[in-house]
Amino acid sequence: MNKLFKLREWLTLDETAAHISNVLGEPVTVSDLYRLALDGHLTLSVDFVNHAFARKGKWVKTEDIEFVLKENDFFTGEKLAIPYRYPLNHEIKAYDDDWIALEDSVVTIDGIWDLTMVGAEKMDIENDYQQLISGVEVTLIYLEGMFLQQGDVVCQLQESFDKNEYQEGSKAQQKEMERSITAHSMGEDEAKRLRDKFKVNRAKFLKKRESQPVCMQYYPSPGLAQHDCVQVIRTKEITRFIQSLEDLPAPEKPLTSKERNSLLVLIGALCKEVGIDPNKRGVASSLVAMTEILGAPLTDDTIRKILSQIDDSVSARNK
Repeated sequence: MNKLFKLREWLTLDETAAHISNVLGEPVTVSDLYRLALDGHLTLSVDFVNHAFARKGKWVKTEDIEFVLKENDFFTGEKLAIPYRYPLNHEIKAYDDDWIALEDSVVTIDGIWDLTMVGAEKMDIENDYQQLISGVEVTLIYLEGMFLQQGDVVCQLQESFDKNEYQEGSKAQQKEMERSITAHSMGEDEAKRLRDKFKVNRAKFLKKRESQPVCMQYYPSPGLAQHDCVQVIRTKEITRFIQSLEDLPAPEKPLTSKERNSLLVLIGALCKEVGIDPNKRGVASSLVAMTEILGAPLTDDTIRKILSQIDDSVSARNK
């Protein structure tokens, strides 16, 4: 893998875990990769084996957005107790000052796209992570859907209403209906009734779709499972991550007994030089005041513990 690594554009999660384990000399699992991605240390990507549909857009700042004041409820039309500002062009808020402005058109995308981790994709990865470590299912939803990024282009993944089993007249509903007919061993009369009803709904669905713009025939995709894609990590991202670990400061080593005793002897020598008796009653309070003047205060108990060890360390060194 090491020789071929530079020639690969991406690795699967299993391949990535094996590669990082080999480089670091310690075990790394796929669940570790998910956790690192959720904590912002590693960027996950997906490779769309077959094309997917999306609305492309770009990142914008709050200062670039035009807002309108909403004074009435969107559904009931009633006056709101507290009006709120709403983006005139329906930009979607990602962070405090970062928004996503989407185009109306729906286009096809393929290839490698990075997960932005600002939408439903984060919940997808959290669910995958929990399935590996606990088996708990993440049931939270994010209505704005999933957001992917490729360079400066960000997009919102889309799903056709024809693939929504809850949409009357959709192909997905037909598939679910046929599954139910088989699973429940329905009689011919009941099966015919359901199929005839579906034909009516299908005709209505197709007629409505003909009169709609293409963008109205899609909705934000709720998850990656609805698409033919594979979770991967770019090799350049793997390299960046490994290098970031090498740049981390080495953990501070605890003092050895010899080093600790040497410091206590030095403190004892300094106390003797300035005329401080470590065993004198009340001396700890005076030293507390000195540390406060220094701007690095120590507690009375801490100083007493240090002073109590000086004589033993000095005696050990004199032997």
